[in-house]
Amino acid sequence: MAFDGLVAKSICNELNCLIGGKITKVFEPNKNELTLGIYSNSSNYALNICIDSSLYRISLTTHSKPNPQNVWGFCMVLRKHLINGIIENIYMNGLERVIFIDILVKNELNDTVKKTLVIELMGKHSNIILLNNLTVIDSLRHLNKFDNSSRDIFPGSKYVPISSNKFDFSKKFDDFYRNILDYNMSPFSLSSVISKIYTGFGKNNLVALFKNIDISDKIYI
Repeated sequence: MAFDGLVAKSICNELNCLIGGKITKVFEPNKNELTLGIYSNSSNYALNICIDSSLYRISLTTHSKPNPQNVWGFCMVLRKHLINGIIENIYMNGLERVIFIDILVKNELNDTVKKTLVIELMGKHSNIILLNNLTVIDSLRHLNKFDNSSRDIFPGSKYVPISSNKFDFSKKFDDFYRNILDYNMSPFSLSSVISKIYTGFGKNNLVALFKNIDISDKIYI
C-alpha cells in the first residue's frame, strides 16, 4: 500500500498514544532514518521515521535499529533540543503527508518553550525539520532555492509549509462529484483524476479501490 495522505492520517491518529510522553533517546541509524525513544503511559515506545525516497514512512516499531558510533550532526542537534521534552501534540493539516509533533522543552533559563518536529513524507522531497517559532533550527536535508529547490530549508531560514493547488478532500467533499465530472482528462481514469484533484489519495491505492469502476457507468453515485 502506498503511503498517501489517508494512510498518514490514520497513522497520525494512532500516534496519539505518545502525547504526554517524554523523549528519552534519539538515534540516527543512517542518513535517511531517525528513531525516537519515548516513555509514555508507563511504556517504552520507539518511533521510527524514514525519509528514503521510496521507503518514506513514520510508524512505531519493535525492531531495534543500530546506534552508530559516529553520531550524525542532526542527531546531536535533536538530542540537545528534544531529550526530556514532553510531546504536547501530534497532528496534520488536512491530508498533506506532513506530520507535526509539538514538544515542550526547557530552555537555558529553565522556561518551558515549544519546539516542533516536522516530518514531510513527500517521496524524494521528504525531510525532517526542527522548528522554533517557524524558524528552522536544523533539518536532516538542507535545501535552498539556488539548488533548484522551491523552498529554503536550512538553519535560520523561515519555514514555509508545502503548498498545493489541489483540494483538501476533508474540506471540499460537497463538490466531489462535480469536480470529477468536470475534470477534462482524456483518456479518463477515475483514480488518476481523483489523485490530481485532491490531496491525500495515492494513485496506486485508488487503482485498487476503483478497479471495477468504469467511466461508462456515468459515475452516478
